[in-house]
Amino acid sequence: MKKILEKNMLLISIAMSILIMCGLKIEFIASSNYLGFTSRANDIMYLIVDVAIAILIYYCAKIKEKKLYIISIIVGIIFSICYYLGDIQNSYIYTYVPTSKKFLLYSIIKLLTYFVLFSNCVIMLFWKIPNILNKFNCKKEWKYFTNNKKSLFVIALIFFLSYVPFFLYYYPGNVNTDSVGSLYQITGISKFTNFQPILYTLLLGGLWNIGKAIFGSSTAGIAVYTLFQMICTSITFSFILYYMAKRRVDLKWRIITFLFLILNPLNGWFVVRCEKGILFHLSLILVTIGIMDIVYEKEKFFERKWKIIGLAIITLLMVFIRNNGIYGVILTIPFLILGCKKIYKQIIGLFGAIIVCMLIIQGPIFKVLEISYSSSGEALSIPIQQFARISKYAEDRMSEKDKEVVNRYFKVNHEQLANDYMPWKSDATKSNFLSEEFSKDKKTFILQYFEFAVKFPVQTISALVLNTGNNYSPNFKIWGIIRDYGTETQDAYETLSIGGSEVIDNFIEKYPLEGKPIVNFSYLQKLNDIVMKGNIPIISNIFDNIGLYFWIMILCIAYCIYKKQYQDIIMMLPILGLWITAIAAPMVDIRYIYPMFLGIPIFMGIIGKNSKENI
Repeated sequence: MKKILEKNMLLISIAMSILIMCGLKIEFIASSNYLGFTSRANDIMYLIVDVAIAILIYYCAKIKEKKLYIISIIVGIIFSICYYLGDIQNSYIYTYVPTSKKFLLYSIIKLLTYFVLFSNCVIMLFWKIPNILNKFNCKKEWKYFTNNKKSLFVIALIFFLSYVPFFLYYYPGNVNTDSVGSLYQITGISKFTNFQPILYTLLLGGLWNIGKAIFGSSTAGIAVYTLFQMICTSITFSFILYYMAKRRVDLKWRIITFLFLILNPLNGWFVVRCEKGILFHLSLILVTIGIMDIVYEKEKFFERKWKIIGLAIITLLMVFIRNNGIYGVILTIPFLILGCKKIYKQIIGLFGAIIVCMLIIQGPIFKVLEISYSSSGEALSIPIQQFARISKYAEDRMSEKDKEVVNRYFKVNHEQLANDYMPWKSDATKSNFLSEEFSKDKKTFILQYFEFAVKFPVQTISALVLNTGNNYSPNFKIWGIIRDYGTETQDAYETLSIGGSEVIDNFIEKYPLEGKPIVNFSYLQKLNDIVMKGNIPIISNIFDNIGLYFWIMILCIAYCIYKKQYQDIIMMLPILGLWITAIAAPMVDIRYIYPMFLGIPIFMGIIGKNSKENI
C-alpha cells in the first residue's frame, strides 16, 4: 500500500489540490440555506493556485519526519480554526450564525480544507527555515547597528528625526478620550482614580503643566508630552537593535528590524498620541528584554545589581502605567523558574518583591490617598457582550427569570441593551453595566453567564468570537475602528460630550488645545486612509494585522518546540500574556496588543540565531 501511494503521489497531490480549491470556493447562503458554488471558477488564477498547492503537497509528502508532522498538524488545527472563525466574523457579524445541517457540513468542509492547506505550509516552512537562515549569514560588522553606546544614540537620533514629520503635521499631538480623563483629574474637575492609571495621569499632567508654565499655553503643554514620548520611543527602538547585536543576531536581520521599525507609519502615529498605551508598550518590551537576559545570562544577571534594580523599576513602571501589565509577568514566572532552576531563589526574590510592592501601593497607599479603582465592567466585556447578544438574537427563548437578571445588572432593560449591542465593541453595552450591583452580588451574574452558555451555546460563542475578531483571525475584514489620527482630539471631545457637554465645554474654554499642522505633510493623511483601511495587499498586513502577528508568534513557539529550543519560548510569554488579556478587552484594537508587533522581530532574530548555533 505504501509503495502504491508513493508511486502515485503526483496524481494524489493533484487530486487533493483540486479538492482544496473546491473547499476554498464553496459558499453557504444563509437566507436560502444553499450550499454550493455561486460563481464560475474558470479563471486562470484558479489553475495557477491549484498547481502551486499540488506542488506543495507533493514535496511535503517526500519529507519523512514524524515530529515535524505532529507539530504541523497541531499548528494546522489552530490556524484552520482561527481562519474559519474569521470567515464567521466576516459573514455574520451583523446577524445570527446559522445552525442548519448544511451549515454544519459547510463548516466541516472549510475546516478540513484549511487544515490540509495550513499544515502543509507549516511542514514546508519549517523544513526550509535552515536554508533561509543561511541567507542571513554575514561576517561583516558595521560601525552602527552594533552594541556600542555611540550606535545606540545615533540610531535613537535617526528614529527621533523620523517622527518629526508626524509631530509637525499632528501638532501638538493627538489627545484621546482617556487622556482627557487624566487631565480632568489633574485640573480638579474629577477625583483621582486608577481607571486611568495614576502614574500615567501624573506624568502627563506634570509635563503638561511644565509646558504651560514655560510657553504659556495648554497646546504647548501637550507638545512637551509628545516630545517626551518621541524621545522614549526612539531610545527604546534603538535599544532593541542594541540588544539584538548583543545577542549576536545576524546583521542583516538587525537591518530588516530597523527598516520595519522606522518605515511602519503605525509607529509614527502612535508616538504622537497622548495615551497611556505607548509608554506601557515600551516598558513591556524592556521587561521582555530583561527576562531574556535572565534566561540567557542566568547567574551573571544577578551578579550585576544595576540590572536587578533596572528590571524591577521598569516592571513596576509597566504595571502602574497599565493595570493589566502584571498578568504577563505572572504567566512568565513559573516557566522562568523551570527554565532557570539554579537561580530560582533569585527569580522568586526579584519578582516577589515587585508583586509585594505593587500590592502595597495599589492597596493600603491608594486607600489612604482615596484613589479609587476602575469599574468592574472593564474586565467583564465577555459576559456583558453575551448578555446583550442573547437579548438581541434569542429574546424569544429567554425566560422571565433570564430577563430579570439581565435587567438587574444594567441601567437599561434587555430590549434597550439589545439595541445598543455592537458585536465588535462592548463600549455601548459596558457603559450601561451597573458595577455597584455586580459588587453586591457577583454570584448571580456569574451563574447566569454559565446558564446562558449552556442554554444558548451558539450565541455565547458568537458573542466571544465577534468581539475578539482580529486578535487571532488574519482574514478578519470587518474592522471595528478605522482610526483617523488627524481628528482624534476632536473625536475625543465629541465622545465626552455625549450625555451632556457642559464639563467638556468648560474644559476646552479654560484649557484650549489648538491642533493645527505646523507643516502640511499631507502624505501622512493619505497613508492613514490607505494603510488603516487595509487597501494595500501584503503591506497593510505587515503594518496592522493583529491576527497575522499572533500566527507568527504561534509559529515561533512551534518552531522552538520542533528544535527543542524550549528556553526561547520563555521570552515570548509576557506578550502572550498580554494577548490573553486583550481577548477580554472591550474591542479589538492594535493599541491593546501593540508590543506583539514590536516583539516579533526580536523573537524571530534570536530564535533564528539560536537555531543556527544548534545545527
